[in-house]
Amino acid sequence: MAGFVRKSTAHFMGMRIVGAKMQIDPPIISAVSALIGALIGGSTSLAAAIYTQRYQDRLQRVTRELTKRESVYADFIMSASKWLLNAYVQDEVTLDGDKQHLIGLTNRMRLFAPPNVMDEADRVIRELIKISLEPSVELRKLATAQLSKNRTDPLLPFSLACRADLDKVYRTVV
Repeated sequence: MAGFVRKSTAHFMGMRIVGAKMQIDPPIISAVSALIGALIGGSTSLAAAIYTQRYQDRLQRVTRELTKRESVYADFIMSASKWLLNAYVQDEVTLDGDKQHLIGLTNRMRLFAPPNVMDEADRVIRELIKISLEPSVELRKLATAQLSKNRTDPLLPFSLACRADLDKVYRTVV
């Protein structure tokens, strides 16, 4: 029996070890490949779902923020417009509900508005107070002055600052 080498064969979990070589049964390779593929596919789906949910949450937060800011800015502009018209045509200086509301909106804006918007809001209020302290103007003369562009709109810089702020918030999503 010289020269005869006996090859030993062992089986372990679908693998067959013949001598020094290891052979894997083809059905096992298919099953393991399918399992790894399912694991990778499931992980990819989970990652995509998490990413999509985070993006949707962020989009909703930004939408809420835009809505809040637009509402406060629009209320400020409406209240300031009422005060402006009254300041031009009335001689009396009072601190009625509309003016108090405007001051409240200004303080509310301090919670979220950037400094340039707050500077413009403060400038609008100072301008409204200044106009209130001037003698009243007849409505016809006021309309003529506005049409001839002798007076600038004191709310325009504030409105432009608000628009820039809203655009900046919107761009955080895009």
